Amino acid sequence: MISSRNRDELPGVRSPALPLLLLPLLLSAAPVSPAVPGPVRVAILSDFNGPYGSTSYPPALGRSVARIVNDWRPDAVLSAGDVIAGQKASLTDTQVRAMWAAFDRDVRVPLNRAGIPFAFTPGNHDAALPRDRREARTYWQAHPPALTFVDRADFPFRSSFTLGGGTVFVATLDAAGPVVDAGQRAWLAAQLASAPARAAGIRLVVGHLPLSGISAGKNRAGEVIRDAGPLRQVMQEGRVLAYVSGHHAAYYPGQLGGLNVLASGGIGGRDYVGHPGTARSAVTLLTLHPAAGRATFQTVDADTSQPVPTSSLPARLDGLGGTLNRVNDFR
Repeated sequence: MISSRNRDELPGVRSPALPLLLLPLLLSAAPVSPAVPGPVRVAILSDFNGPYGSTSYPPALGRSVARIVNDWRPDAVLSAGDVIAGQKASLTDTQVRAMWAAFDRDVRVPLNRAGIPFAFTPGNHDAALPRDRREARTYWQAHPPALTFVDRADFPFRSSFTLGGGTVFVATLDAAGPVVDAGQRAWLAAQLASAPARAAGIRLVVGHLPLSGISAGKNRAGEVIRDAGPLRQVMQEGRVLAYVSGHHAAYYPGQLGGLNVLASGGIGGRDYVGHPGTARSAVTLLTLHPAAGRATFQTVDADTSQPVPTSSLPARLDGLGGTLNRVNDFR
């Protein structure tokens, strides 16, 4: 009789157990496709400050925060600034702190409870005057958003961070005024060349002032980035998908000389350049698709809760700084 041990060693006799032993090795050697990154959803909410010194907000802001928390539930809120009503020298330190306390109560805390970080760039009403900048720094250093920061050395005035597990890279500029100097451009170029930025499928830049005029009431020098060409070049060379701005309180997705721009609108909107009677409040859900390098937007009138179709916006805006052509998505 041949034992089972000796039989496995004889020519022409196959062991039925051998394929089962090799199966885990064969499976482990099979190539594994990398996971495709899913979409990253960001709510865009800017320019909701009230009159100078105000510690209350329009009802549309409360409805917008409720929509973000209860319906949209995005990965983050991204704001292009003007979240309090500062920039008035006669306001006292106590008044400025009371405005930040109101923002904390009505915006940051509800979002924080829902696990939604509030990412931002400061606006002129938040951080234009020396006292306002001091108070803004004090508030934000006590309440930093739960973001994956890449550079926060000059937080809260400029910073960079990632969203979606590193699939989206965001840089925020200190653009509360019209000058973005060579130092900031060099900083931005270095951020966009960093390893986290290169690894991300989408790169965004956020600044308060726009690159060109959006609203009629602010279409003048001092209300747009001065000599924006070099800044735009840095963003295009850094393969930025879009520049997100505030200040003009008029929502508009467009393209300026090959660069996508998103004017984020606001609560209490303004008429578009050359289009009287078009003012509306707006809040937007921006859905970013890192694998495809594109983004789509869903915008709501914050006063009426009605959708704002992109087709309802002017086809072009001829503002100071260049012509914007409306786009249906970013790619």
